[in-house]
Amino acid sequence: AHFFNAGARTKRLTPAGPDHAQIAACAGMADYVDDLYAHHFDGDASPAERTAAVTAMKRRHETETLAPLLDFLAGRDDVRVLGHPGIGNDGRRVPTVALDTKKAAKAVAESLASHGVMAGAGDFYAMRTIGAMGCNTDAGVLRLSFVHYTNDAEVEKLMTALDTAL
Repeated sequence: AHFFNAGARTKRLTPAGPDHAQIAACAGMADYVDDLYAHHFDGDASPAERTAAVTAMKRRHETETLAPLLDFLAGRDDVRVLGHPGIGNDGRRVPTVALDTKKAAKAVAESLASHGVMAGAGDFYAMRTIGAMGCNTDAGVLRLSFVHYTNDAEVEKLMTALDTAL
């Protein structure tokens, strides 16, 4: 059964509606991968090989920058990392971290923003899932996204801000 937008028949397959910005961005994805490949690698390669090389490079970087945060969070009793707690090449941890915090997620996100750190707060269309994981669905969860431009200094800034916010 559909949980939200139940009365909107056209939104049943895309519950939040189409994300027009992401749809439009698809046109530039191949160029983006090619530019990253040309910047970081030498030699010719097929499109599939370029994509694989760039994907592996980004995954290595995400793993390296995410590890200190997961270590930091593992040592705290005021937050719970949702999902697989470790990093591995098995694909069980993506560079997005959802946290169940003792404080309301929105309050933590606002505190982080005051330190120049952006984070999402809410249920992210997963109210049933976070509820089943034992989270307070009214308080929501905090979501931190790591992408290829995150660096060690930004992770340190995040951990310092989290130390204050939590």
